[in-house]
Order: sequence, then structure tokens, then C-alpha cells
Amino acid sequence: MKKKKIEFERMIFFSDAVFAIAITLLAFNLKLPENSSHLARTSLSNYLSSISPQFHGYIVSFLVIGFYWVSHHRYFRYIKHYNYILVWLNIGFLMCIAFLPFSTAILNDYSGQRLAVILYAGSMAFVGLMKALLWWYASSHRRLVASSLSNRLIRSLTYHTLVPPLIFLGSIAIAYLNPFLAEFSWLSILIYFVVLKIRWL
Repeated sequence: MKKKKIEFERMIFFSDAVFAIAITLLAFNLKLPENSSHLARTSLSNYLSSISPQFHGYIVSFLVIGFYWVSHHRYFRYIKHYNYILVWLNIGFLMCIAFLPFSTAILNDYSGQRLAVILYAGSMAFVGLMKALLWWYASSHRRLVASSLSNRLIRSLTYHTLVPPLIFLGSIAIAYLNPFLAEFSWLSILIYFVVLKIRWL
């Protein structure tokens, strides 16, 4: 029993490490031009203004990864057991998380371009869908969760975990009409949870 607990904790620690690395890599997307020390004050000001979309991408991705980290911990409080299917589902989820710095860099460099927005939204949608799949597998027939966990709570957690990926998938359709409007639609995820006054799940 103790060995299984240690192995389960190792999976959590590994997940935390992937989240930490992914969220740190986001900062490397914020770059000053070469020889930036020789820029005049006005030139630097203009440059910082020109890369403001990069800060937008950094903030959005940082918050999303941070929320998913909090969510990952919350969901795993309900998961009491594990098997190798859960381990591989968790690895798939982490693979999607680790890809986010790349999709963020693309969005930063090609802000406003349809393909960049679609790639970013698709990446975010895959993260959410993998999380939903992980939770569905663990909670289905109470396979890996406590037998006392109520059906209402299981359904609530399932519904809420589907909201972000559905919004990101919807934004892909919007991107074909207006990429900037698609980016703006991502704010509805935060609004959804704030209006309902519930934790990010």
C-alpha cells in the first residue's frame, strides 16, 4: 500500500514539474531585439509597444496553465487510485500542456493571423479535452475515485471541465470570420467561472 502511494505521488510530482517548466518557458518568448542596450529611450518605448501582443499571449497562457495546474490538483484530490491507463492519460494531458509555450510563441509572432489563432485555440482545446477524458475515465463507474463521491459532484466536475475546450473550439469557427474576435472570445472562459462564483475546475 505504501509503495502504491509513493508511486501515485511520483505521478503528481512529475505533473507539477511539467507544469512548472511549461509556465517558465512562456517567459522565453518575450525577447528584446539584439543590441537592445544601444536603443534610444524612444526606440525602446516604441519597440515595447510593438510587442504588446506578446505580453497578451504570455498573460493568457500563464493564467490558463496556472488554472489547469490548480484544477489538476483539485481533481486528483478525488482520485484515490491509479492504474497505467490513468498514467498514460495523464502523460497525454501533460504532453498538451508542454506544447502550449510553442503555440503561444506562434500566436505572439503572428498575432492576428488566422492560422496562428487556430493553432493556439486548438492546442488549448486539446488540453481541456484530455483533462475531460482523464476525469471521465477515473470517475466512470467510480473506477478510481472514492465510492462515496456523489453523482452530482461527478457530473458537475465533468460539465465544468468541458467548458474551456468547447469555448476554444468555438473560437476556431469565429477565427475564420475574425481572428481578433476569436481571441476576444477566450475571455468568456474567465467570465463563466467568475459569474457563477465557483472555483476554476
